[in-house]
Amino acid sequence: MTSPANRALDLAPLLRAQAQLNQPHTLFRAVEQTCRARFGFRFLTVLRNLPGTGNVMRMHSSEPDYPTGALKPMGLTEWGKVVLDGGKCWLGNSADDVRWAFPDAELILSKGCEACACAPVLWAGRCVGVLSLNDARDAYSRDDMADMSLIAQTLAPALI
Repeated sequence: MTSPANRALDLAPLLRAQAQLNQPHTLFRAVEQTCRARFGFRFLTVLRNLPGTGNVMRMHSSEPDYPTGALKPMGLTEWGKVVLDGGKCWLGNSADDVRWAFPDAELILSKGCEACACAPVLWAGRCVGVLSLNDARDAYSRDDMADMSLIAQTLAPALI
C-alpha cells in the first residue's frame, strides 16, 4: 500500500522509540508499525550486518518462520555487493528478483512475496544493517525507497 508522495512522513514516533536507551525492541516495533502504515507488508525483517563473516543476523522479524538471532549468508552474494558493500537500496518485484537475491527464496515465495524492498542502515559511512519489507508482486516502487531509507536510518542505534 503506497501512500501518496505528498503526504509527509512522520518520524516522531520512531525518534521517541529510538531515544529509549537499551530498548532496541521498542524501536523495532515502532519501525514495524510505521512501515505497516506507510507501505504495508506481509513480513518485515531487520538485519544486522556482520562484516567479515559473509553473514547478516536477523534482529527482528514480523514473521514467526524467521526467528531472531538466525544468521543468513548474504555478505558474499550479488545482493550483498549492492546493499551491504555498496550501501544502496535494492528493490525486487518478481520471483526471479527474489531468487537472484536470496538463498531462502523459495520460503519467501511460498509466503506469496515476490516484492522485496531493502534499505541499508548506514552509520559512519558503512552499512550496519538492513530494513527489508516483503509483499506481493509490485507492492513497492522506486518512489517508496526514499521514505524507506529515512525510516531505516532510525535503526542505527539498535544495530551498532
